[in-house]
Amino acid sequence: MARNVEKNNKDLMILVGAGGTSGHINPALTLADYTKAQKPTTEIVFCGLKDSLEADIVTKAGYKLDFIKAVVLPSKGSKRKLRWLRETVSGIKQCLRCIKKYKPDVVVSTGGFVGSPLVFAALLSRIPVLLHEQNALPGRSNRFFGPYSKAVCISFKESEKYFKAKTKTVLTGNPVSSDFFNANKEEARDILNIDQDAFQIVIMGGSLGAKTLNNAVMDIVASGKWAQLIQDHPNLYLTISTGMNKGKEIKDSLSVIPHIHASEYLYNGQTWLAAADLFIGRAGAMTCSEIAALGLPSILVPFPFAKDDHQTINAKTLSDIGAALLCRDRDFTADYLYEKILYFLTTKQRLSDMSVLAKSKGLPDATAKIYSTLMQVVADGKK
Repeated sequence: MARNVEKNNKDLMILVGAGGTSGHINPALTLADYTKAQKPTTEIVFCGLKDSLEADIVTKAGYKLDFIKAVVLPSKGSKRKLRWLRETVSGIKQCLRCIKKYKPDVVVSTGGFVGSPLVFAALLSRIPVLLHEQNALPGRSNRFFGPYSKAVCISFKESEKYFKAKTKTVLTGNPVSSDFFNANKEEARDILNIDQDAFQIVIMGGSLGAKTLNNAVMDIVASGKWAQLIQDHPNLYLTISTGMNKGKEIKDSLSVIPHIHASEYLYNGQTWLAAADLFIGRAGAMTCSEIAALGLPSILVPFPFAKDDHQTINAKTLSDIGAALLCRDRDFTADYLYEKILYFLTTKQRLSDMSVLAKSKGLPDATAKIYSTLMQVVADGKK
């Protein structure tokens, strides 16, 4: 059972709305960790869905999670609007109870539908709100709540034009953990028991997996091309996260293949990325920021159904400078994968050049800027 927070002049209480995907959860956790490092007495409680990714990741990170209800806003013409309204009202009531119980100084949301009920409840309760937007094209929730929030931290200058004029935007970047900037490939490989001379590919399709990426790996195995690759290049290894929803069967199939490590979700994904020579995956905003921080060469395959194709916009921030290859979802096949693996195995200098270019896009002070904005919002709220 949650404890009521006894506050004094030294304490800071923050309620955080973050969930749905790791792209919303991890930025919130990074900010939470940074805040605790600066102010150890800070009380931070997350609000999210039961039986969800945040229920797993947030609690593993050591933070308390109170369960709320939240539903994705249905598209125009959908028959689910009544359910959305009912669940949203229920979620707002739950969040109002959380606010009454914890008496937060500020509410933080990293966007997405999971944070919406908490932000709405905070505005009703006159609690200051800070939003963070990871993508170049802001999501619907942040666009809607932006004008009513004390500040919106954005990760791309291009995001400003999508917010109404009275919205206070602050260009900060994405809150990537300092561990990404300080990562050492040799140490990461020691932790994972990977040979230092191995050519390590890491494929991650996000927390829920990516069917296109999974199928390409399954097909390259079925075609016999993977067996040929490792016969000709015995130091070649591939690690793939297949997804927590529907990836178990694929994970089981790939786990028995030589030189392939498959998992539904890589909880130590940061270490795997630090140990990699090449990353292949979707182009979520946090993914692009993390591989930039690592200086990790990549093949980015934007999710084709992302709202307004925002993942392609994210990917182009790296591909346009030569730090990544951009491949359309429909073009990412076993043949494409085979050709690119062979190409990079035989042109190591290209990887080295891509690494330098990727590193140039990293923004190591993003978390500090968001924290500074957060403290300003708190200070203004106490005036």
